[in-house]
Amino acid sequence: MKYIIGLLTSVCLLFTGCGNGEKKSPVNLQHALSLIDSVNVNGEQLYYIAIYADYPDYKPVPAKGEGIACVDDAGRFMEVLETEIIQSGNRALLPIAKGLTKFLLHMCRDDGRWYNFIDEDGQINTTHVNSRADFGWWAVRGLRGLAAAHVILKEFPAETELLKQVDQRLKISLLLMHADLAKYPQKITGEFGEKPAWLIKSAPDVNSELLLVLCKLQRYGDFDYKEEIQKIAEGLVGFQFRQEEHLLNGMYFCWENIWHDWGANQPTSLLEAFKITGDSTFYKSVQTWADNFVPFLISNNLPREIILNKDGSYRLMALPQIAYGINALYSGMGMLADLSGESRYQKNADRIFDWFNGINLARERMYLPKSGVTFDGINENGEINRNSGAESTIEGLLAVQARLRFGL
Repeated sequence: MKYIIGLLTSVCLLFTGCGNGEKKSPVNLQHALSLIDSVNVNGEQLYYIAIYADYPDYKPVPAKGEGIACVDDAGRFMEVLETEIIQSGNRALLPIAKGLTKFLLHMCRDDGRWYNFIDEDGQINTTHVNSRADFGWWAVRGLRGLAAAHVILKEFPAETELLKQVDQRLKISLLLMHADLAKYPQKITGEFGEKPAWLIKSAPDVNSELLLVLCKLQRYGDFDYKEEIQKIAEGLVGFQFRQEEHLLNGMYFCWENIWHDWGANQPTSLLEAFKITGDSTFYKSVQTWADNFVPFLISNNLPREIILNKDGSYRLMALPQIAYGINALYSGMGMLADLSGESRYQKNADRIFDWFNGINLARERMYLPKSGVTFDGINENGEINRNSGAESTIEGLLAVQARLRFGL
């Protein structure tokens, strides 16, 4: 514990303007790093990022019935570190990235399935409904983290052994997607016509995050997933609602007849797939989303969820709103603006990002640049939830990093 406190103290100097030869980060990691801690498991020091941190002192608090940390958050924070280490050159963050990588490896079983939560004593929570060994939500988040670890560790020749462990676990876990992909090109009949039958758990949102993993590994690693990228991207397009005169034209279903903003990374992942495959179908699909559905969302103050009925009627849920959902919207819109160079897309990307700056139903800033805090959301009553746990903190940072990367 003394070691990690000393390490984080020295690393935090990078984000307060003090110099030790390292580059100062363009984003504020101060709050995120305050959530980092470690636990010793079988003689190995595993780093984690605390799930919850409550206002006003933001000291980490346990998640009742869950644990102190989860794969969901560690995987995404690895992407924050990837940008910081590789793009911004903040190499002092490598020990934290390595510790989180070891945590992720610990949470993935030898058969490629993942647990999610870990307890204070280092024991894995194997019984919680969101932590049982599976290849679903927390698995794809863990894989996002290991893909980021692959990119980071390739830059450090001394980390060859850890890189080897990461690559082996990626290959083993990703084998599990083939049981569903083997159904390609079968279709199933649903309320809105025929839909692809080959997506994991028939969940487009989960598959959008898996597609992000595959695209990153295809770009940066010693992997060949081009065929899988093509099939999953086709599957996501197959779950897009297309009806030209309808207000929801271009919406991507996330689960059954529901769209929700959290985890709705279909636009971002389809654009990544387009860059790899050159298949214009994926680009045009995102354009349809951006030209029709995004303006609808903006005109309705970025609602959280929409349920579409077979007769074309729909029910909109405005609140609660969270950074996780807003970042998914912003990432897709920002990437399209960057790729196309079109001002109309940039305008809408700016409007979505401004949720963090106070253009929201609560009329308050959600991301605080001076501390790195991103509030946990806007509650059902329209009031700010001023807690700032790992997920909101990470998603806020990812959005800011994307904005810098897109140059918007």
